[in-house]
Amino acid sequence: MTDYVLVGGGGLARELLDWFAPGLEGSGSGFAGYLDDGDDPMAAFGNRLPHLGAVKGHRPKPGQQLVMAIGAPSGKAMVAEALKAAGAVFATLIHPTAWVSASARVDAGVVIGPFAHASADAHVGELVLQGAFAGVGHDAAAGAGSSLSGYVDLMGGVKSGRGCLFGSGCHVLPRVSIGDRCTIGAGAVVVRNVPSDTTVYAQPARSL
Repeated sequence: MTDYVLVGGGGLARELLDWFAPGLEGSGSGFAGYLDDGDDPMAAFGNRLPHLGAVKGHRPKPGQQLVMAIGAPSGKAMVAEALKAAGAVFATLIHPTAWVSASARVDAGVVIGPFAHASADAHVGELVLQGAFAGVGHDAAAGAGSSLSGYVDLMGGVKSGRGCLFGSGCHVLPRVSIGDRCTIGAGAVVVRNVPSDTTVYAQPARSL
């Protein structure tokens, strides 16, 4: 039996519980618990999921698979690096309402939420989060460690670098390239290439 454990106890973790906790294939009962450096932050919301302790110093048990529930790409990368050094394995979870093309490539640790999609020959990189209704179009790539909020649309041929944050409802037009560690504001429409370490917003998107 697979032992699924959430990494993080914030709002995203509670969303993942709503999406997946009724039952994960192979687990029989959803998540076994969660890791968070706080003092059981989920308890304030009436959640009875066991708090298994801090992320720092966690040593995965045999058969345990972690599910990344940290949305901020920089924090996600730092935590993932430490846990992988300790031997952690990250699970890939795809919601039953999501659509993933048979030709799409989905790397380890990806979470694809309700009604999201990865189209023909798309590449969803390691530890990418696709929120509800978020899409990665045909021949597009979402770089490792990136987070796509709800209703994000990376259109056909878009190439996104590592560790990017896409705000809710933003659109990246076909064949546009996004560098590493970029932030795309909510509702932005990106019509031209964005260099690494840049924040853009508005329609059409411009630098902050």
